[in-house]
Amino acid sequence: MIGFAGAIAGSVAARHGLTGGLPGWERTNYTGSAVSLAGGVETAAGLVAGTLAAGASRRGATWWSSTSEQSGARYALAALVATLTAAGAGYIDDHLEDRFPAQGKGFHGHLGALKSGKPTSGVLKIGAIGVGALCAGSLTGGRAGEKALDAALIALSANFINLLDLRPGRARKAAGVVACCLAPASPLAQVALGATVAGLREDLQGKKMLGDLGANALGAHLGVALSALPLRTKVAILAALVALTAASEKVSFSSIIESTPVLRELDALGRE
Repeated sequence: MIGFAGAIAGSVAARHGLTGGLPGWERTNYTGSAVSLAGGVETAAGLVAGTLAAGASRRGATWWSSTSEQSGARYALAALVATLTAAGAGYIDDHLEDRFPAQGKGFHGHLGALKSGKPTSGVLKIGAIGVGALCAGSLTGGRAGEKALDAALIALSANFINLLDLRPGRARKAAGVVACCLAPASPLAQVALGATVAGLREDLQGKKMLGDLGANALGAHLGVALSALPLRTKVAILAALVALTAASEKVSFSSIIESTPVLRELDALGRE
């Protein structure tokens, strides 16, 4: 669990390093209250620190029982590449959106604007995440087809966690569930779990949120952890992510959650 502890330490260190706040990093949430995007920076810092700590601690062992030490090193590097590029892409949408004359919503909106000759910050973010996912996928092993599948899994995971970051704690809860399922066999999932829980309290309190930077980074990191699963499992997960992404273009996840009693209770759990 070195990665778990390293991720928490990295997140806490970043939090103390940002005691003066980040000018211009406040947004208005769904209730009209001010919320800081610093949670995303803290989470990304935790992911990077945890991955480095886990990699250093497992030099004489393997990341997974089915992979060699060399493969484990590739997964660690893939996680760093995916996390950092997704964080950079998220920064674009968080802070550079106003520099683009056109705006869009969802893949359809952003790509539609691009087709009309009016690029949005979202298009730039999609491209950056895609490039990062392709680079990370090329490191995760397997044949060319599986590398492409892994890249799609990483990119769509980054997008899916971002889609959930609309209510306090929602994205972290979803990421935490996935990380918990993978954690017994995946050091990368342990890292994601540590980075997730480190900022959960302030997220639930509505003081800080992941923003695109943190949500994309956390989702991409989980995508790399998922890429270590058996091929059939990855195909099933990718199909589910494709379906959910397509559904998000037509329906509101928030509306579905709020109209479903069990999901509504889970979503509100711990929220102030």
